Amino acid sequence: MIGTEDLITLRTALLITLSVLLVVVLWRKFRRTVLANDMPAISHVELLALEVAYHPARLHVQLLVPREHTVDMGLLNAGHAPLSSWPAVSLTAGEHTLEQRLPELPDGIYFLEVNSRTQRTVRQFRLQRT
Repeated sequence: MIGTEDLITLRTALLITLSVLLVVVLWRKFRRTVLANDMPAISHVELLALEVAYHPARLHVQLLVPREHTVDMGLLNAGHAPLSSWPAVSLTAGEHTLEQRLPELPDGIYFLEVNSRTQRTVRQFRLQRT
């Protein structure tokens, strides 16, 4: 038969265990939401370099990926209106150099748009074949 002292000890142990469990769950939720949403820079894909090559016209895009990401890239005109896009690329962690062919465009100012799950980066470049 369980005595009164045993019930009090059991109740105390349960309260302590539930309190610790609550703290662990709240800490994990804090890490997942606050750190991921308010400080996402550590998980951004970084655009290190953008070079234009000619004959045929193409872009060499150098990216630094902190962890596995899917990256979408598109071409924008001087007014930031979409001109074309390339298929999404799944990248592993590390540094990558991608080569993207440019459509037939007149000389001028254009923008490369790089989208990942955590951010959007736009970088200007000049196309000048003559």
